[in-house]
Amino acid sequence: MADTFYEDIRRWLGQTSVITNYRKIQSTRELPKYSAINTELSNRKQKSIVYLCPSINVPQGGVKVIYNQAAIINEMKGQLAASILHPYNPKFTCTWFASGAPIKKDNKFDKALDFVMIPEFWAVPHARLLHKLGIRYGIYVQGGYIISRNSGEELDDAYHNASLILAISDDTVECINMAFPECVNKVYRVHCSVNPEKFSASSKKENIISYMPRRLKAHSQLVTFFLRKMIPQHWRIESIDGLNEDEVAAILGKSKIFLSFSELEGFSLPPVEAALSGCSVIGYTGEGAKEYWDKEIFTEIYSGDIKAFVNAVLNKIGELDSSTYVENSTAIQNLANKYSTKVEKLDMQFVSNKILEILN
Repeated sequence: MADTFYEDIRRWLGQTSVITNYRKIQSTRELPKYSAINTELSNRKQKSIVYLCPSINVPQGGVKVIYNQAAIINEMKGQLAASILHPYNPKFTCTWFASGAPIKKDNKFDKALDFVMIPEFWAVPHARLLHKLGIRYGIYVQGGYIISRNSGEELDDAYHNASLILAISDDTVECINMAFPECVNKVYRVHCSVNPEKFSASSKKENIISYMPRRLKAHSQLVTFFLRKMIPQHWRIESIDGLNEDEVAAILGKSKIFLSFSELEGFSLPPVEAALSGCSVIGYTGEGAKEYWDKEIFTEIYSGDIKAFVNAVLNKIGELDSSTYVENSTAIQNLANKYSTKVEKLDMQFVSNKILEILN
């Protein structure tokens, strides 16, 4: 069963204040019961990093990132193992994408062997629960603009007591350092990766404009409304919402244009996947995407400028219709190199070494 907590949040996206409703739900949500056990009872010797994860089985870039990074750490076959824990439903596992990450089936931790990585939206109160048990933890910030959801002394304590703080982008590092300047020496940037074999241009591109409507729903409805009134009949608009990873990759591979509706995001994965799939990406950076927003592939629209958004798409259609489609292979390769598995593996090796130092 999916975590209804996150299903409720997903229904509210684009309709009312996500932060306000997040707090309303969290205030009534029963917290998981974590426990600490002695090493003698755990019947194992290997040290471990456990990633806490919500139990939601719809496409979420942040979920895919931690599943993939847990799998990478295990593939290194070093001194540190990794697993995913869905604390509200330990028997749950994501099925919308393929991953080799093992699932931890209980909320018990060994104080000597386990290090817990908490997503930023759970920093309060999960950090407090783990700290009271003497379990060392870190915070993984994939959204620098949502760390204030539970501002106050308890949030400050969560970051101060964290042994390690990871950030998914340069922009996210800056957000953390602004909020917690005293923690700057334990903040580390890590990269996610995108598989260029899965997300690649089809040999037969079609006149498709694809988009993800889940973020900034009102904006996407307005832009697509006006576009449907104005685009040539030989073009069509397709949503990629609710599809699994393979289905998304198939549509992006055939698309020529992707619309980005990123809203104050730490990284924003879909525009990268679209760009590697040979799409011209038009839309909002969400701030975090500025680090990869190469003008050869991406066209930035200031958030809320609906008319400029529509006109930019129409101009791009005019360009594509007037010439034979040619993908910008150099810019795409540069993007693939920046977010490659090789770079991500180096980051995970660094993270593993830091955690082993903390646990020793």
